[in-house]
Amino acid sequence: MKPISTTLVTFVSLVLFCVSTLVSAAPRDKLPKPPRPPTLKKGKGIGKIGKALRKSGRGRKSGKKPGRKNKYDKQKKEEEERYHVVQIGLKFEVIQKKKLSSARKSAPKKYKAQMAQYEKARKSAKKKGREFKAPKPPSSVFKVLTDKGYKTKKEAQENSRRLQRQVDSKRKR
Repeated sequence: MKPISTTLVTFVSLVLFCVSTLVSAAPRDKLPKPPRPPTLKKGKGIGKIGKALRKSGRGRKSGKKPGRKNKYDKQKKEEEERYHVVQIGLKFEVIQKKKLSSARKSAPKKYKAQMAQYEKARKSAKKKGREFKAPKPPSSVFKVLTDKGYKTKKEAQENSRRLQRQVDSKRKR
């Protein structure tokens, strides 16, 4: 058997490539679509009622629902209005969530005042030779103690008073 020459192989592959591109570019006759059954035919127009519904926003709607955004905004506003119990040093305060950032900024001043008062009382007890048992303000200056908060200020104040009593009972020992 005779081996096939490389020039013949390249020539045949080139011819096949050209023929395939020409065949794919040749115009084709489109097949006509089958007619629709009479029950599935579209109406000629949507009419006055349909136009009015579309203008009022009740007709067909896209995937986005405006009610979701309103619901989210309502929840966010409700969260901003909730009350949280905050610990600044040894004191407990009730603050709305929207005011937490300003309270966080002013917390170091209040904490320094508590520390100064603690140091003053400790030094005076040491001078007089008495035992000093008051608790030192914790190292965390500002701490939010509630996750979700309280709907009413009264609930939050009751909880802060309870926490304050616990701290004060340790202070008197």
